[in-house]
Amino acid sequence: MLFALLTGSAFGQGTVTGTATYRERMVLPPESVLEVILLDVSRADAKAETVGRTTMEQPGSPPFKFSIHYDPARIDPRHRYAVRATIRARGRLLFTTDTHYPVLTHGGTDSVELLLRRVGGAAAASEVFPARLGSIPATFKGVLPCADCPGIDYHLNLFGDRAYYLRTLYQDKPDGTFYDIGSWLWSSDGRTLVLRGGREAHLYFEIKDADTLVKLDIKGQPIVSAANHELRRAAELEPIEPRLFLRGMFRYFADAPQFEECLTRRKLPVRMEEDYLALERTYTAVRRTPGEPILATLDGQIAERAGMEGPPRPSLLVERFASLWPGETCRARFATERLENTYWKLVRLRNEPIVIAPDQREPHIVPHAEGRRVAGSGGCNRLLGGYRLDDERIAFEGLASTMMACVAGMEQEQAFLDALRDATRWRVLGSHLELFGSDGALLARLEARHMK
Repeated sequence: MLFALLTGSAFGQGTVTGTATYRERMVLPPESVLEVILLDVSRADAKAETVGRTTMEQPGSPPFKFSIHYDPARIDPRHRYAVRATIRARGRLLFTTDTHYPVLTHGGTDSVELLLRRVGGAAAASEVFPARLGSIPATFKGVLPCADCPGIDYHLNLFGDRAYYLRTLYQDKPDGTFYDIGSWLWSSDGRTLVLRGGREAHLYFEIKDADTLVKLDIKGQPIVSAANHELRRAAELEPIEPRLFLRGMFRYFADAPQFEECLTRRKLPVRMEEDYLALERTYTAVRRTPGEPILATLDGQIAERAGMEGPPRPSLLVERFASLWPGETCRARFATERLENTYWKLVRLRNEPIVIAPDQREPHIVPHAEGRRVAGSGGCNRLLGGYRLDDERIAFEGLASTMMACVAGMEQEQAFLDALRDATRWRVLGSHLELFGSDGALLARLEARHMK
């Protein structure tokens, strides 16, 4: 009864929901538009009639979640209905569905998963980028403009597993060396390299030729300037040993500690030195089963180190262990979730991990775009309310919950409700939603889960 308030029928509308994706590992041009249409396809001798549609500008990276609202009075149980999708950029068709996806009647449901095919063939798309970029792994270097220093030394390493390491050195700046790591991919036209790492904004480079990358602005557009923005290929790969704050899945099994770093998805052996012992002791105390992977945060260095046998390989040195976060994961490598119509599981309150009591639901929220209603659970009680959005500002309003009393978890549930009521700003980083208070402090961190 509680959740009936959130369905489209309560507003005199029907809704078809689903996801759309494609197999190619590439990002779309910034001007791309996804369009998903609900069609009456009953008559083979006539053009399909549009019953509802939704469009999404700059949809980001797949999978794309969508909702199509329609008038239930237009649905005839005797007719057949289907969903089609396209992605266009500047009027040019990039992707389209080429399979019939029935919905609603004749055994169809109100949920569908769409696979789009690249126009012109997926094989051609997969070959454009490597040919244009040249051989990988590779190092690209250059000195780029700096607002308050002589220049910024860029050193970018690209690897065949789609990982990258980047070192930027601000000349004449004490402590002016910074590292970033992550995953690289390419635009659908094969002309733009995109770096997705620990920064909030992606880095974009034009692939001028196999030996030259040209830095673009934060929107992926050319920088109008006479200054140099080129990185040139080095004669051979020049190693980087990044030192930075890291997140990844740590596991210890059979005397072989391993760390799967979240941004690159590289699996690194962990050296048993420096602050490693603190990590292992905490892991042993909180793990439920031997070898269970648990998200760890730490300051560390990725460096080439010799193993028991074989040549040196990238390994992790734990310089300062920070914390373990049971129940939290890295999630998909290239995922970028949307705030609305996404199931968000609570994984952290301020700086404390979430504990789920036996026989209780996981704390979560689902912000529904239709009517700006939010539903979820605090773990013990179901919750319901509304919310307002203004760019990066958010305000949860009229939050209410059922009145059950549970043996455990009530303090955590109240803290969750307080965090929602105190939240004033939000941001999505990949598969995680972060809520902040008016003082800028992190109140809650939630992780996207695909709704069943």
